[in-house]
Amino acid sequence: MNQGNTYVYFALKGDDFNPQLITDRLRITPTQSWRKGDAGSAKPYRDFSYWEISTEKGIEYLLIENVVNQIVDMLFDYIETINTLKEEYNLISVLEIVLYVDINQLQSTPALGHDLRTIEFLYRTQTTIDVDIYRFNSLETCNSVSSSG
Repeated sequence: MNQGNTYVYFALKGDDFNPQLITDRLRITPTQSWRKGDAGSAKPYRDFSYWEISTEKGIEYLLIENVVNQIVDMLFDYIETINTLKEEYNLISVLEIVLYVDINQLQSTPALGHDLRTIEFLYRTQTTIDVDIYRFNSLETCNSVSSSG
C-alpha cells in the first residue's frame, strides 16, 4: 500500500532569528532552516526565519500517532529549552501533520490520535497542531504506471 508522502514536522518560526542558535541549543540538526532575507523558493526573499525537523517522507503510515511520536521523542527532553528559545526570540511553534489518504476503497485509511505524552508536550510548549490532508488513489496510480510501461 502507498500512503503518499505522509510525514510530520515540528517548526519554530519567528520574525528574524539565527536558526543555528536553535540547532546549537537543541543539539538537533534541522531538516530545513532559513533566515529572514535568505533567497526563497516562492518569493525572492524569505520574510521570516524558520527551523524545522521532519520525519521521513514516503513511508507507509497507518498509525499517524507513531509518526508524531518520532518527533515528540526527539524533543520531549528539550521542553524547557524550547520554551526559553520561544521567549527569547518571540517564536511560535507548530506540529504539522501532512497526511495523504488513499481513496482506493481496497486500502485502509490512516488513524489519527495523540497519546498523553504528546498532548503534554504540545501543552507545555504551547505548540499548535495543523493537519493538511491530501487525497490520492493508489488504484489510479498503479493503472497509469502499468499502462505506461
